[in-house]
Amino acid sequence: MSQHLTERLQTVSVTEPQQTGGLQVFGLRWANGQPFDYLTLDEALAAETLDVTEITEGGSVPTLKVVNKADQRVFLMAGEQLIGAKQNRVLNASILVAGKSELPIPVSCVEAGRWGYRSFKFFSGGTSSHSYLRSKMAKQAHESYRAAGTPQSDQGEVWSEVSRKLSKMRSPSPSQALNQTYEDHMQRLNDVLGQVQVPEGCSGAVFAFAGRIAGVDLFDQPATLTKLWPKLVRAYAIDALEEAENPAGPVTVQQVGDWLRSAAGAKEESFKSPGLGDDVRLEGTDLVGAGLVVEDHPVHVELFTNYQPD
Repeated sequence: MSQHLTERLQTVSVTEPQQTGGLQVFGLRWANGQPFDYLTLDEALAAETLDVTEITEGGSVPTLKVVNKADQRVFLMAGEQLIGAKQNRVLNASILVAGKSELPIPVSCVEAGRWGYRSFKFFSGGTSSHSYLRSKMAKQAHESYRAAGTPQSDQGEVWSEVSRKLSKMRSPSPSQALNQTYEDHMQRLNDVLGQVQVPEGCSGAVFAFAGRIAGVDLFDQPATLTKLWPKLVRAYAIDALEEAENPAGPVTVQQVGDWLRSAAGAKEESFKSPGLGDDVRLEGTDLVGAGLVVEDHPVHVELFTNYQPD
């Protein structure tokens, strides 16, 4: 890259927050050049131009197959949940899939008690893994890149976090499916979603609850934030619900800005993405995350604080 991702994060401006149900949402703006043309996962699935299946008929837990039948690129966001096939999975990393291409993608199982077909193809559940799981997986993917050159997770730790989340949210699931907690609390999550609007003119957002910053999702264009807004709000809101009994003072714009600027001191390592471009991994004192950079253009940045619940 001609400019480090940590340097680009210093140009981000933060808007005043919206707040509801213990969740704060700050909008983010940055000058990021001409945006790319791509479809999101849900758009491509709805158009039936993208197929996501098991890698083979027998399947492999950490790998799925994506077939993009269109000329247009498709953006897959880290944490997005895929429902169906032999077991539900979540994406380990953000990936930009080239047009007219077939690609193996790294995933993690979030349904430990099932290994049998419910459908041939995966479909979208309209959800993303919660911030606590995404933070863990961001660290694990970084370690895996260093060790093996691919963004794999620690599947045992992923299952452990899914089990913890189901227990905390009182969502018993016979197959230990993370999606159960979203189904059980969907009305509450949609209530939150109806009370926070996509920040106008913003390409990203910071989410905070219980008096601390939880995470950031920042895209190359406002349109992507708008399209992924329901998934993001539900995913952070499900953690805010868990922390509802731990009230604290609100996070300020100054605190968010200072935290983002702390990225300047983060260690930055670049690895070849499973799809187009590079996966730039960031690790700081109170920050972990990644940026998908294609042709020197940041498509998506995810950042999380190092906090993990008991």
